[in-house]
Amino acid sequence: MMDNRKVQGVCGGILTGFCWGLSGVFSQYLFTNTEMQSSWFVAVRMLVSGFCMLIFLLLTKREELRMLLKRKEDLLRCALTGILGTMLFQFACYGAVQKSNAATAIVLQYLCPVMVMIYVCVKKHKFPEKMEMLSLALAVAGIFLIATHGNIHELVMSEEALVWGIGCAFFMMLSTVLPEPLYERYSAQAITSVSLFFGGITAGILVNPMKNPPVLDSRAFGALLAAVLCGSILAYLLYGVAVKQIGSAKASLFACSEIPTATVLSVLFMGNQFTFLDILGFVLIGSTIFILS
Repeated sequence: MMDNRKVQGVCGGILTGFCWGLSGVFSQYLFTNTEMQSSWFVAVRMLVSGFCMLIFLLLTKREELRMLLKRKEDLLRCALTGILGTMLFQFACYGAVQKSNAATAIVLQYLCPVMVMIYVCVKKHKFPEKMEMLSLALAVAGIFLIATHGNIHELVMSEEALVWGIGCAFFMMLSTVLPEPLYERYSAQAITSVSLFFGGITAGILVNPMKNPPVLDSRAFGALLAAVLCGSILAYLLYGVAVKQIGSAKASLFACSEIPTATVLSVLFMGNQFTFLDILGFVLIGSTIFILS
């Protein structure tokens, strides 16, 4: 039987994926039923969650935060992670949701492990191993099926959605590799909180959500609140628990519950329809996570 730490880690990883998937569907609902733009959504989401996470860090890990603030190089790396990684990742992710649907956008973001693998191979000047080559082939095949349904002469999803989706994976890769040296000195919670704060401030400056905010009824406001609280604050806290208890590789593996969550909820509540080739593409891309983990 698994001990309590492993149970907490597994549950934290699965619930993280569930929260992220739920947030994706809530955002799709907002983009479909209101005049809200993905950029406005990202700015508000990151500003609120960034401030909340920083306050939580201040209350729980004040000494760690003080140490991070004293190290200028570490603070700069957190800022770059938040801006070039987290912020651009969220802009691309929710841009893909707006141009397609939550499930497709979320699946495309899971090309990230393959991009990380390519980055590591280039950095270490080594050729990919057999299993890494297999994961790359499966990822390319998955993109091909989702984007073309097997017809090389026609795209079944918009070029914008495809570009946003692949860009989402790329910026997710940056948010993964940029803070690597920091994990030797700080907790995942501290790095995430400070990075999210920098990304939120930058997004707020770029978008200025106070200017021309969308008109929201009570249902839309509830969806926005749930997307922020569930998809950002709760998800990051749960992911921090998972990383601490079972490690980042296994935590990211169990967080793949985001894919089936977003797919099922998109069908049930948003009326999205997926063909057999779509599902096969989802499975091919999702399988690369298991291979690389």
